[in-house]
Amino acid sequence: MATTRSLTAVLMVAVTVAVVLRRAEASFFPEVEVTLANDGAYRVWFMCQLTDKRDSLYELSPNETYRFKFKHMAFPMRWCYLYINPWSHGFFWAYTVRARCTKCFWSINNHPSLYRNDKGRWERQKLFMPPNFNISAFLNDKPVS
Repeated sequence: MATTRSLTAVLMVAVTVAVVLRRAEASFFPEVEVTLANDGAYRVWFMCQLTDKRDSLYELSPNETYRFKFKHMAFPMRWCYLYINPWSHGFFWAYTVRARCTKCFWSINNHPSLYRNDKGRWERQKLFMPPNFNISAFLNDKPVS
């Protein structure tokens, strides 16, 4: 009887600790959601680091969105490559600690992307191109125009 009570007490403590740790994880490591929205009239191509769309360019048709989520741990940074047209393409930081958003929304049209944080403030972000980057390794025979 004493063994059953001891086992029950240990089990209750373990469940309580698990629940407390789960809640602590949610507050210390919040989930961040990044959305790319094609608000332009033409299709665009993209790929994003540490997502299921990281190995090739993927089409984003007009009025379509792509969304990914991750846990905010330490100093996360997430970049995406965006090909709008031959004159407007490059990388942008889809998420940095400086952004301080939990729902980062990117509106894409014929110009570089616009960023909106949780408070509804829009901030322009210019695309950048690292030296020696060659997109042809990621095209996989996809026509980009």
